[in-house]
Amino acid sequence: DLDSIAGAIGAALLHGGIPARASDINSETKFALDYWKLSCPDTIESVLEDQPDRRVCLVDFQQQSQMSPAINMDNIIGVIDHHAIQGNAIVTGNPVFIDIRPWGSMSTILAHSFAVHEKHLPKSVAGILLAAVLSDTLNLKSPTTTKWDERMVSMLVQYIDPEFDVNMYAASQFRAKSRELAMMTPYQLVNGDTKIFRFSDSDDETEVYTVAYGVIETTDAESSLARVDELIPEMRESRKEGNLTCMLLAVVDIVNMTSVLFIAGPAEASLAVAAYGGAVEHDGKSLALTGLVSRKKDFIPPLTRAIKDGWKPPIKAMGDVSLRRSSHIVMDYSGFAPGKLQRVFDDIADDEKEGEA
Repeated sequence: DLDSIAGAIGAALLHGGIPARASDINSETKFALDYWKLSCPDTIESVLEDQPDRRVCLVDFQQQSQMSPAINMDNIIGVIDHHAIQGNAIVTGNPVFIDIRPWGSMSTILAHSFAVHEKHLPKSVAGILLAAVLSDTLNLKSPTTTKWDERMVSMLVQYIDPEFDVNMYAASQFRAKSRELAMMTPYQLVNGDTKIFRFSDSDDETEVYTVAYGVIETTDAESSLARVDELIPEMRESRKEGNLTCMLLAVVDIVNMTSVLFIAGPAEASLAVAAYGGAVEHDGKSLALTGLVSRKKDFIPPLTRAIKDGWKPPIKAMGDVSLRRSSHIVMDYSGFAPGKLQRVFDDIADDEKEGEA
């Protein structure tokens, strides 16, 4: 996401490294890079291709489940992050540099570090750090926002241009993110901003539950909510392919500051109710997360507590035909020249072939 990319750019400049990204960038990140006239970092795979033993500092995460397979854990020399340290965090053989603070954005940490160390901060990099703080804190409205986020936004705006309209910029950046959502395939929406979390069973530490938690942050929540019947089959396929215990997807309304959680099946429904309370609605497809908007502060902590308090997945429903469907991912070039990653269900493809015959 934007905080990860901005963090990689800022940390590389601060500590004398090379920025790298773990995946393709989203439309919000592209908007910010274009606005501040910065190049998109190369992939971590290409950066490590010639020097696989290059030392690595992780930014915006420290979970093994979220780390690129290209990274050798023995080569990790640092972590700059703002997320909770959970059971699946990296394990290093030697002491490493750690800067983890309970702030709303990892880029807030970097902005502060530039100031403390009195390092020169180009205005373009200051701009991308500002953009990332606004993104992660939802323009300082998220419950994760701290006084330090507010102070660093103020400092960055004063440094960039005292007349800079931060609210207008944030609105433009959020609209850029929302516009692309309408053109994205179910596969892209479900897998675009998803993090994997691993939890140990409360009674048996050898039993591990793997939960994928995706979010769709948008200024037009209704459009995403209307696609529930497209997204749930994709969630089920992603759960099957990733050998996951649960696959959850929250549509976050960043205008009204509330969310709706899509439910892929009985395990997800059971875990969601145990974590958040309430009742599953709309034929078991969704659960209202009223007033909740932050994966870090609102979504994951209740999930962690529910599992710690003894939640266990129910017996899988054997009658769910969707769990047994085979599929594959293709690049669809129809209607969009660069192409879109899309899932094709093999039974539908076979029916279409029979129809053509």
